[in-house]
Amino acid sequence: MKTSISKVRLYWVAKGFVIFFILFSAYYSYTHADDLRKLGFPDYFRIELVIAKIAGALVLVMPFSTLRMREWVYAGFMITMVSALTAHICSGDPASKIIFVCLDLALVFICIRYVSNWEITKNLLKQTAHEPNSL
Repeated sequence: MKTSISKVRLYWVAKGFVIFFILFSAYYSYTHADDLRKLGFPDYFRIELVIAKIAGALVLVMPFSTLRMREWVYAGFMITMVSALTAHICSGDPASKIIFVCLDLALVFICIRYVSNWEITKNLLKQTAHEPNSL
């Protein structure tokens, strides 16, 4: 099965966006400690969050990381995004900030969904190519 160049580019743009967003949120969490304190998070959690996000972005960048590892990074980041949305809602932030977080969450979800489907399909094709009697 041949894939078109535009699909490959879309895959890398979507994956690049997810990696960029993870790293940007790690940077923002690190540099804006007061904002996270207003949401009710302790300072030690902020540091753990930054380390986990950087580690997750590195896993996505490494070409030899397994599909299972990448899936856990995507799941962990989505849990983090949903937790951030919940924290913004519960802390009484203005609607504009909550809508912005919702849009970020939706955009990241769409990109992760596309990238994840691409990687699963690619992995299945690779497995069936090695097993001649699998079809």
